[in-house]
Amino acid sequence: MSRFTNTQHLYAVMEELWSRIKADQNMSNRLLQSRLIVRFHYKDPDGWVTVDGSDGKEIKVSIGHNELKPDVEMFMKADVAHHFWLGKENPALALLTGKMQSKGQVNKALALLPVLKPAFEIYPGVLEDMEKSA
Repeated sequence: MSRFTNTQHLYAVMEELWSRIKADQNMSNRLLQSRLIVRFHYKDPDGWVTVDGSDGKEIKVSIGHNELKPDVEMFMKADVAHHFWLGKENPALALLTGKMQSKGQVNKALALLPVLKPAFEIYPGVLEDMEKSA
């Protein structure tokens, strides 16, 4: 059984997670320096999350389909993303084993992994808060 009950649940969790990441100045400033647009394609449940730091001023997170042209696209099951945010899924290994697939400037995205490490501590709190409000 998937960690996410449906696409709306996936979106609610990802919106809250990225809201908290954006609020962390250290993470958001370093992500903005990359000026990347990264789109995450999820399966089971299906969904799309696009993180746009291309203007270098503000991280914009779009849920669902949009017309932005991403620099990097990551494809994975939603449960793989869940394990990633828990710090239990190594993206480089997941790419090698096929758990994740990618298109575009993946080396630039992988270089941001150390920047996102503090989010591994944020994510369980997001899940807990979402369960309380459900």
